[in-house]
Amino acid sequence: MEAKDKTLLVLWDFSPKCEFAYAHAVNVSKITGNSITLLHIIKNEKEASSVQEQLEAVASKLEKTYFIKPLIKILVGSIFKTISSYASEGNTEMVIMATHGIKGIQKFTGSWALKVIRGSKVPFLVVQDMPASQKLDNIIFPIDFKKENKEKIKWAHYLCNLYKARIHIVHPLVTDRIFRGRIYSNLVFAKKYFDNTDIRFEIKTVGNKVNFAKDTIEYAQQAQGNLILIMTSRTLTFMDYMLGPSEQLIIANSAKIPVMVVNPKPKSLSGGFSATGN
Repeated sequence: MEAKDKTLLVLWDFSPKCEFAYAHAVNVSKITGNSITLLHIIKNEKEASSVQEQLEAVASKLEKTYFIKPLIKILVGSIFKTISSYASEGNTEMVIMATHGIKGIQKFTGSWALKVIRGSKVPFLVVQDMPASQKLDNIIFPIDFKKENKEKIKWAHYLCNLYKARIHIVHPLVTDRIFRGRIYSNLVFAKKYFDNTDIRFEIKTVGNKVNFAKDTIEYAQQAQGNLILIMTSRTLTFMDYMLGPSEQLIIANSAKIPVMVVNPKPKSLSGGFSATGN
C-alpha cells in the first residue's frame, strides 16, 4: 500500500463538490508521493471525445490552483460496478469521492456512495467538504462485535505512520453477554496490536449498540476527529438500503468529517479479531 507508483483515484462527475475530493487527494499526495487521476464514467464511447476535452480543461484549472496536474481516465460502464472493478486492478492506492450527504439528490448521495464503494479491494475516502486542515491528528476507530473489523487495522497503522496521528478506539456499551464478549475480544486484539507499535491510542466507551453510529459521530466532533475509519457490512439487505445501515449514516455524517471505508475480504479469505490475535 506504500508504492509511490500507485495513483489516488478521484471520482469526477463535474459537480462542484468534486473539487473537495481533489483537495483531499492533494493533501494525501503531498505525504505519499502518489499521482492523482480523475476518473469519469460514461455510458457509451460516443461521449468520450467531448468528456476528454472537458476533463483536460478541468485538469489544467486544478493544476493552476493546486500545483499538481492530475492524470485523466475515462471508462465506459456503470458507476456501481466499473469504479470498484477498475480500482481493484492494482494501480490504485485509494479512491477519493465527494458525497452530497444523506438527503442529497445528486449522483453520490449517502446510500449511492455505499453502493459505489462495495466490492472494491482498495479503501474509499469519502468527503463532504474542503479539508479543514492538512494535518491528520485524530483518527476515530469504531469497534463493534464483527470479526472483519481486523481488516481495517493495517490502514489505521499506515495512516498513523504517515501523519503521526492518535487513534481513538471507540466501542458501544452493550448488556447482551454474547455481543459484549465479542466486543471485548476485539478490543483485546486491538490493544495488543497497538501496544506493539509506537502509535498513540486510547479506548473510549461511547453510547450503545443501538445508536453507535450517531454516538461515534458525536464523539468524533468532541475529539476533533479528522477521519473516521470504518468497515462496510459483509452483506446488505434491501431494507438496509431503504433504512440506512450504520456505515451509511457515518459516511454521510452531518459533521462532514471525512470517512475512510474499507471493504471486508471474501468470507473464505477473511480473518477476525480474537483475544489471541489468531
